[in-house]
Amino acid sequence: MIEKYSVIALYFTVLLVLGLFAARGVRDMKGFVIGGKSLSFWVAAFSAQATGESAWLLLGVTGMGAMLGFSAYWIVVGEVVGVFFAWFVMGKRYKRLTDLYSSITMTDFLVSRFQSKTTILRLLSAISLIIFVLIYISAQIDATGSAFEAFLGWNYHQGALVGFGIVVLYCVAGGFLAAAWTDMFQGAVMLGCLVVLPSRVVGDWQLCRNNFRP
Repeated sequence: MIEKYSVIALYFTVLLVLGLFAARGVRDMKGFVIGGKSLSFWVAAFSAQATGESAWLLLGVTGMGAMLGFSAYWIVVGEVVGVFFAWFVMGKRYKRLTDLYSSITMTDFLVSRFQSKTTILRLLSAISLIIFVLIYISAQIDATGSAFEAFLGWNYHQGALVGFGIVVLYCVAGGFLAAAWTDMFQGAVMLGCLVVLPSRVVGDWQLCRNNFRP
């Protein structure tokens, strides 16, 4: 058990240190909210995928695969197509337009793009973001609590609060830059686990083949 606690402590320490280093690079609101648009290719890539393909992929889709077989992985096809569209169709144009409008947030971009003179668009955008981002964050907190419960035997609520507290600390300290750097670290950890774990724990491949439904 001491080894598990040591690993968790080291993991959280790295996150907090990255948050503090990121704080040194924040000079203004633009730097805090969007990292000054200064992310490198690898940081941006790892951050985007570690955020977009997190608990639902590592816990949800893999669980579906264990129960349903290979047929569960058709969801990956849609995911790959969606990510390709987001990066290579929407991403470049969005970057060009946000630079043109000097937008910091999605709400700023929408207001500038549609030349809104009232607060209605800002209000609708803010409400939408609050609802859907809150749902997404709740799913991540839920996964954190479940992970602590399974890995360390903690109470689910305690694990969720500790994980959420660490995230709040480094995000408040370093803003988006801290989130991106910690995402890169966590994405690298997830990628490493995805490579190592299958070689350490061999599943029932015959069961997966039997359950394959195109």
